[in-house]
Amino acid sequence: MLGRYVLKEVLIPYLVGVLLFVALLTFDLLSSLSGVLLSRGAGVEAIAKLILYRLPWTLSLALPLGLVFAILVGLARLIRQSELKAAYAAGVPPWALLKPLALLALLVSLFNLLNLAELRPRALEAYDQHLARLLYGEGGLSGVLRKQLYAAEGLGVYYAEEVRPEVGQNRLYGIRVVDERGRIYSGQEGVWDKEGWHFRGYVLEGGKPKPFAGTLPFPTQFRPKESLGSRDPYDSTTLRELWERSQVEPSARFALYRRLSDALGGFFLGLVAAALGLSFREAAWAFLSIVLLIFGYYVLWTLSAQLARYDVNPLLAFLPNAFFAALALYLTWRLR
Repeated sequence: MLGRYVLKEVLIPYLVGVLLFVALLTFDLLSSLSGVLLSRGAGVEAIAKLILYRLPWTLSLALPLGLVFAILVGLARLIRQSELKAAYAAGVPPWALLKPLALLALLVSLFNLLNLAELRPRALEAYDQHLARLLYGEGGLSGVLRKQLYAAEGLGVYYAEEVRPEVGQNRLYGIRVVDERGRIYSGQEGVWDKEGWHFRGYVLEGGKPKPFAGTLPFPTQFRPKESLGSRDPYDSTTLRELWERSQVEPSARFALYRRLSDALGGFFLGLVAAALGLSFREAAWAFLSIVLLIFGYYVLWTLSAQLARYDVNPLLAFLPNAFFAALALYLTWRLR
């Protein structure tokens, strides 16, 4: 009963917090594109589509951040009205209040995982295409990837000067492959489909070039995507496709772990916020904690991304979660 009462105090601020963060991020988007949109004469419908396609990305940030805001604001009201003190004095353990908040954080994380896995990547691809039409006309971006290197485990190294997407396949140009036995293949042009790389060319074996025409197996096929601006090019890749790409692209492994880490982040942020709020005696500490938690997570999130540029272990994508999980365990233990 008391747990439902606490959830009621949190859910309304959560709705307000999510709407607040969505509004702030949407305003930031429009302000950054205002000059371009005005110069292209974009209408209300075109701008509304941009906002709609961007909404899943906005929600992926607003859902966990709004949770921190809601939990601490809701608990701050209970502290200010001495309701938490009264509950503790009546023998209600903090665990009884922590459990429903932890469950709420888990539900938010699971929903965000679904968003990050499928909805956000597809929406961002539609966003890129729509923005490209506004910027460059109906032709949009080519989607061509250049100088692509893939290290397929157990199959060797695959390289193509250009990868061009087509219906059901990718067109390859400037092909170089070194298989697991050290044989070097080369070709001018080929096709990449679900069976592998098909091309005609030469294979260097035993120091002598020999004609080659056939298929080299490749564990996955994907459609190259080209994103606008400085955004991570893997953002418009679904979680399943990202997992497949991580098998052959080292840089995709960090992106995969980062995606999973972002989904879990809401749970750990919510758990820390709940454990902190239930331990405070003054409401002012709750408001200060909102800023510190969000800022602290952002610093660790940015640090892990910077470390990834130096080819460190991609598991460092979980650095923010590891820190906040340890903090949550400590704060939960203190509640005892």
